[in-house]
Order: sequence, then C-alpha cells, then structure tokens
Amino acid sequence: MKKVNNYLWESHNRSKEMLTMKRLRMLFTGGINNETGLRPEIGKTYSLTQFLGLILGPLLFILIYWVFPLEGLSEAGRGVLATITWVATWWILEVLPLGITSLLPIILLPIFTNVTGKEAATSYADPLNFLFLGGFAIALALERWRLHERIAITVISLVGTSLSGLIIGFMLATGFLSMWVSNTATALLMIPIGTAIASKVIELMREEEGHSELEEIKVQKSIIFAIGFGATIGGSATLIGTPTNLILAGLSKELLGIDISFARWMLFAVPLISLLMICASFYLTRIAYPLKVKKLSGSVAFIEQTRKDLGPMSYEEKMVSLIFILTAFFWISRSFLWVGVIPGISDTMIAIAGAILLYLVPTKRGDNGRLLDGSSLKKMPWDVLLLVGGGMAIAVGFAKTDLSSWAGDQLLALRGTSYFLVLCSMTIISILMTQVTPNTATGTILLPIAITLAVATDAHPLPLMAASALGAGFAYMMPISTPSNAIIFATGKITFRDMLSKGTFLTIVTLFLIILFIYLLFPLIFEADLAAELI
Repeated sequence: MKKVNNYLWESHNRSKEMLTMKRLRMLFTGGINNETGLRPEIGKTYSLTQFLGLILGPLLFILIYWVFPLEGLSEAGRGVLATITWVATWWILEVLPLGITSLLPIILLPIFTNVTGKEAATSYADPLNFLFLGGFAIALALERWRLHERIAITVISLVGTSLSGLIIGFMLATGFLSMWVSNTATALLMIPIGTAIASKVIELMREEEGHSELEEIKVQKSIIFAIGFGATIGGSATLIGTPTNLILAGLSKELLGIDISFARWMLFAVPLISLLMICASFYLTRIAYPLKVKKLSGSVAFIEQTRKDLGPMSYEEKMVSLIFILTAFFWISRSFLWVGVIPGISDTMIAIAGAILLYLVPTKRGDNGRLLDGSSLKKMPWDVLLLVGGGMAIAVGFAKTDLSSWAGDQLLALRGTSYFLVLCSMTIISILMTQVTPNTATGTILLPIAITLAVATDAHPLPLMAASALGAGFAYMMPISTPSNAIIFATGKITFRDMLSKGTFLTIVTLFLIILFIYLLFPLIFEADLAAELI
C-alpha cells in the first residue's frame, strides 16, 4: 500500500508540472512548509493531517447520511450533501491526490442517491474538460518550442524592472481580457506567459544574488494568483464574461420581464470590478506576498543576452504562434462573428481544433516530428481534469435531488426579517456555495430561490438575484470553484492551502463590496426599490 500511495502522489505532482516541468522541492513540517507552501516527495504513508482527514471524511458522511436530523431532505438529497462533505474534506486536507479524491462521486452518488453510474461517469467528459485539454495542449506547445520565453522576455522589456508593476499589470490585462472572453479561455491564454515571465524574473534575481529562495517563490506565486484573480474578477464586468451573469439576464427576462442591457450592467459592474481589482492588487503586493525587492537592476543586459540565446524565431515557433493567435482570435470573436456561421461553435470546439492542429503540423527538424507528439499526453494535468469532472458530478447530484429546494426552504426562515439581512444572507450563501460547486450550478440553484425570498420580503427580486449571481461568480478559495482556479492550480506552483488562505481574505472583501454596491448603487441604475429599513 505504501508503494501504491507513493506512486499516486508522484503522479499527482507530475501532473501539476504542466508548464515549467521544474519541481521546487522543499523540506516541510506537518505536510506543507509554512514559508513556501510547497509539497515535497512523500516520505511516509500519511502525515498527521492526512490521517485525521482520512477518518474525518467518512465520519462526516455517516453523520450527515444516517445521524443528523435533516428534516424535509430526502435520502437522495442526504447522499449528495454527505458526498460533498466527504469529498471537500479530502480535497482540503489532501488525504489522497486530488484527482483520485475527485473520483469518489462515481462510487458514492449511484449508491446513496438517485444519480445513475452513467450520469456520474459522463460528468467527467463535460465539454469544459475538453476545453481544458485543448488549452493545455497549446500551453505545452508554447513550452516545447520556447515561445513562452520569447513572449516573456518581450513583456519584461516593456513593463520595466518594477515587480509590483509587473504583478498589477498581469492582473489588469487578464481582467480586461476576461470581460470579453470566457474566464477559462483567458486563464489558458495568460498562464503560460505568466509562468514564463516568473521564471525569467527569478533568473534575473539570481543574477543579482542576495535574494532568498522565499523571495523567488513569492514572485512566482503572486504572478500566478494575479492571473487567477484577474480572470475571476474581470469576467463579472460584462454579461458575457461569466455564465452566472448570462443566467441572471436570462431569468430576469423570462421570469420578471426585465431586460438587463449590456450597457446598464457594465455601468453598475465596472465600478465594482475596478475597486475589486485595486483591492486584489494591493492585497497581493502588500499583504499576501510583500517583496523586499522592488526593482531589478541589470535587467537590460539580461534581456539582450536572453534574446541572443533564443536567436531568430524558428519555423516551429512561427507555426505555434499562428495556431495560438488563431485560437485566441476565435475565442475572442466567437460570440459576435462566428455564431450562426459555424454550427455549434463553442470555446471547447475552438480549443480542440487548435490542439489537433498542433499534432498535425510537421516540424522541419528532419525527424518526421510534429509540433506536439504523443509524449506530450503524459504531461497533461490529468488530476485537474478529474477534479473538474468531480465538481460536475456533484452538480448533477444537486440537479437530480431535492437538495437545492431543501436549502431554499431553510432560507425561507428569513421571511419577516429586513431586506438587508436577506441580502447579506443570500450573498454569503452564494459565495460559500460556489467554493465547492461550479459557479454555473450555484447560479442556477440560487437565483430562483432569490426570487422566492424577495417575494416573501415584499421587495424587488432583481437586486437579490444580482447579488446571488455576483456571489456565485467570485470564487477564489478552491481549485474546483472556477475553471480559472483549476488552471492556476495546475501549474503546480501553488497548493490547496495557498488558495484557501489567500482566497479567504479576498472573499471577505468581495462579500462586503457586493453588499455595498447592490444596496447603494444598484437601485440608482436599475431603479429597483430596496426595503426601507437597514439594520
């Protein structure tokens, strides 16, 4: 068993080395090093934390399914809730490699709920996973032909030597792109560039000497988080940026007869998103990862030397660039150029087409090779694909049982209280729920409940629906929460605990700002009346 467990962890670590293929090994205490947050090779079967999680997960499952008096919740609903608790416990405490834990729903849901084995298993073949697959293939091609290094050195030369400016620039660029392109596509575009730039910055720091390894890790993590946070935050600025906004617009039109225009939503959301970007940038550069090094000297010489080493662009680099640009162009223009022209076009279709091209286009190395070959499949982050599939399986459990309606019934206990309290409660529930279920599922479940609660409190439903949709879109704490979280986690440079600790602070800030903007700004723009009294 020990050998099997060690092999699984080694596979887990390899799959997380999607982009750089360079493992940072550090000694640690209690499973994770307190300073670096990096996991080394496993030297024993279970750490104390893992052993506690091994017992706690099944124990909580038993308590929820057989012991706790959850009145009004069916047996199948109990099964889904118990499954979520077990899986989340093992995810957080990393009892097993995340991909292996993510397979638990295939076993638990058919046994304890009305979800069939086929329904649970097909969740792992969701189109979102194939979108990841195509995006990861593009990232691997960038790495194989060192194109990401060329892009990185160009960006560094443009931004200059300010590390804080570099980090903030990444967040703003990612956030702006995410307003128009899906969060997933944005993160897939930016993360290979970001990791390459981080590697080059670290090389610069080593050239100067006197910088600790901890400082290097801070730079690396702050850039990766800037991309992840930027993709998540920026998407909520427009109706097309994130699925939860589209769900809000659709239900508002269908159930309330209110047409949320693109311009009116941006008039409300852009100020909120801008303030969130400022808060997130300040948090990353001043609180989460404060850097002693403000600027890097000697960067000009380093940049010129690196350019000399890279030489002129090769044929292979040019072909990968062309496929990368074409994929990005189709992602960006899909909604307004190609829908109706190419039947069924989607981000997934575009990503897979790009990946297949990489395996088709030959190189000029004289070895009958292609831009990508079969060996690249071994480098795919399969753990992340399984993790996303596990989240989709849980979403099926929500849809097929009464768990969502039961949760809504519990919320109806808020009837008779002030609208402000209802607003706070729905926003908190939305933000917490989206940490462990896909944001689309969270929005689909909570928006109808928001309408019911608004009617029960004699208030306009639209602000409460908007708060729920926004809350569902802002998930920073777990890889399963959003595709962009899964993508930055797949780099292998941040751990589960990194995401929990850094995401918690930003979640609290986001919660406060959503409530503030919905309560004060939303009525002015959408002319929706809120309850008069405020607690």
